[in-house]
Amino acid sequence: MTKVCSKCGFARNACEFGLRRRSPDGLQSWCRDCRREYQRAYARNFRDPEKHREAQRRYRARHTEKDRAHRIVGRAVKSCRIIVPIWCQRCHCVTDLEAHHHDYSKPLAVEWLCSTCHGLAHRSYGEGSHAGL
Repeated sequence: MTKVCSKCGFARNACEFGLRRRSPDGLQSWCRDCRREYQRAYARNFRDPEKHREAQRRYRARHTEKDRAHRIVGRAVKSCRIIVPIWCQRCHCVTDLEAHHHDYSKPLAVEWLCSTCHGLAHRSYGEGSHAGL
């Protein structure tokens, strides 16, 4: 299934859109790339950098095991010890992928998911149920 992004006007695969329950088709109107660009611009223009750094520091202090696992995966990807696949391991859409840890004590045991499947995995809505859209 494809959908046209209301911001850039390009027809894209359904997995390129985030989920939105109130929408008639269940998807957001902007594609992930447009939404990411908008959020980065908003953060640059309106976010207080000092407050943001402090919030990040507090989060890392509260979630040390998560932070450690994320840093280990980042270094492994950078040093090519882990190769990031090009498609989501649940719905098989081709997009930017995120590392999902089932167990933070095993930092290199990750599942590579699109942001939609990653959110679904954390909310336990199922195994990439948006794949059929």
